[in-house]
Amino acid sequence: MSCTGYIRTNNEEEKFKLAEIADKMPLDSFFDSGIADDECGELVNLALCVPDIDVVAIGPSSCSRVLYFRAVKKGLSEKLFLLPVSRNDFASGKHLEKLEEALEELVTTRRSKAIIVYITCADILTGTEFVSITKRIESKYGIPVKVFERGPLSRRRTLPKERLGNIFMDLLLRGVRQEKKSHLNLLGDAGKLPKDSGLRQILKNYCVTETIREFAALDSYEEFEDLVNGKLNIALDRFGYDLALRMQEKWDIPFLYLPARYNMKEIKHNYTTLMEGLGVTWDYSQDAKEYHRVIAKVAGVLVGKRIAVGIGARSFELAQALVSIGLSVAVIFVESVAKPDMRYINTLSTVGSQAEVYLVSNLTVSTQTGGLEGIDIAIGEKAAFFCLKAKEILVSADYRFGYEGILEILEGMQ
Repeated sequence: MSCTGYIRTNNEEEKFKLAEIADKMPLDSFFDSGIADDECGELVNLALCVPDIDVVAIGPSSCSRVLYFRAVKKGLSEKLFLLPVSRNDFASGKHLEKLEEALEELVTTRRSKAIIVYITCADILTGTEFVSITKRIESKYGIPVKVFERGPLSRRRTLPKERLGNIFMDLLLRGVRQEKKSHLNLLGDAGKLPKDSGLRQILKNYCVTETIREFAALDSYEEFEDLVNGKLNIALDRFGYDLALRMQEKWDIPFLYLPARYNMKEIKHNYTTLMEGLGVTWDYSQDAKEYHRVIAKVAGVLVGKRIAVGIGARSFELAQALVSIGLSVAVIFVESVAKPDMRYINTLSTVGSQAEVYLVSNLTVSTQTGGLEGIDIAIGEKAAFFCLKAKEILVSADYRFGYEGILEILEGMQ
């Protein structure tokens, strides 16, 4: 396999072959060792989606503004409160007084059930102490107030999703445990399952006596606290897995891990895992037949088409799935290469794929205007950004169970 990646080090740009990847692991983008992709804005939306949890973001307007636009996009802006900090306030420490006043007002006027204080890099760098303020509010009003540090400059200590998971666990510890357990919890950060979700239909058909609770679509804060009384947790992604694992360790709640997949073998494994976890059986051969029908239809249309894949962490997985059905993946865009990617990379290498792999932070203008102009189809935002003349296929952020994800992409490529 002729698979080339590019790493920009402090001294020079290095070009490496696929066979060398194992010896160079992990491979990160130029800026990745110190600053991660700022996913904290999306994580704040995950906190905002829980009823009666309000978020107060304190810091320079330029830092908190992005939170506002992301919250507006999700329809959650009414629960986000921005407390801009001027240079003078920061230098004098007056922003701490303003924060305490803002928290007092929020608690007394909105009757929040919990508050998360989002702090930015400025206070992280100076080591500003917020605990005394949050403890005073908690003691006076009896509601939890938690501090969430913005991600980039605090990544080396704990990943953003882990920090938010810690906050959720602290809040869940306040819930009341009950003997009766009659609901299933769907844990994940992708949001509410679509109405036509295959997983939703399966649970509806086979779990008729259990209530389904979706972490990102709860009706009340009491439902959030009641997650501790779940009969079974179904983790839909890595965030859900980490939370489910902690809940199993703390309350002995069993869980299933059903991440969205593109590879047929892993899709079948998800079906088996779900059936075993629910203690039921069903024939999912019709789903597989539809998958093969679409493949047969698409294969002829896409003969000779050069495809670029750039969907983030699962780019190698999708590329391997497409190559396995006979499509030509020419370019793979990634932010980093980690150990879980190696099985897909090894499979691609074994079948002789001629794909080229690029770390997105290091793409030069000459590369973009040269080798990437011949791409016919670009799957994902990263690929679409760099392959300007290609047909753009955006991948939904919604959770897809079984063959739904790969079918959606294949149908969009026709």
